[in-house]
Amino acid sequence: MSGRRTQGRRTALVVPAALVLSLLAGCSAVADAVAPAGLRRGVDVPSRSSEVRDQPIGRAPRAPEGEGGFAFLATLPDGSPVAWDPCRPIHYVVRPRGAPPDGAQWLRWAFGQLTAATGLRFVDDGTTDEAPSADRPVFLPRRYGDRWAPVLVTWATPAETPLISDTVLGLAGPRSFSAHGDRALRWVSGMAVFNGPALDRKLATGEEAKVAAVLLHELGHLVGLGHVADPYQVMFATNAYPVSAYRAGDRRGLALLGAGQCFRDY
Repeated sequence: MSGRRTQGRRTALVVPAALVLSLLAGCSAVADAVAPAGLRRGVDVPSRSSEVRDQPIGRAPRAPEGEGGFAFLATLPDGSPVAWDPCRPIHYVVRPRGAPPDGAQWLRWAFGQLTAATGLRFVDDGTTDEAPSADRPVFLPRRYGDRWAPVLVTWATPAETPLISDTVLGLAGPRSFSAHGDRALRWVSGMAVFNGPALDRKLATGEEAKVAAVLLHELGHLVGLGHVADPYQVMFATNAYPVSAYRAGDRRGLALLGAGQCFRDY
């Protein structure tokens, strides 16, 4: 893991780089494909999704001008970022246990900011009782059906999971898949874990900007942004004050992440 923030400054956040799956070897393809040997549709990987569209569902906004950099968690051989498929919605589920007051509203706001900055469509599939796990699979058909596992969003405590601690307010990251080599790599699932008690305390003391900063930072990781050296961006690893809105550098990176490839193979 990398990118720790100290509690004495702004927040304590990490991005789980280990959540990226190993690539599956093969030729690059983005058209309809038969599952490679060893990958059984509906058993090892999802069947072809009926939600896939021929064109992106939304439109990535024009990247804004201005100062500020961005970084990606992973890139393709041509230098473009590993991204979510913009031709299908990104589903997520929320485990509400331990959420601060108005936690659901805070999440809706944060995902709304992410949609505006990327053009990606996020769909709230409701609640779950699934616990966070560092090795969570990308395909959980017994729990979620024949589809990629929806992004898991949980409010947790340090006593429940080592993914957070008293000084770690959140952790998030996507998980990847490719059946056709590294040129067809994309994000297909992911997880975001938030320190419920710590964020509850910040809301109780009027530190809403810090809570907003944590949510936006971690959801930035979820769609593929990495840390940057620019202290005036949400994705800066350490900050003396909360940056509670995506800035120009963040938004340039998010716009590129919203303009990824469409895939019809899985």
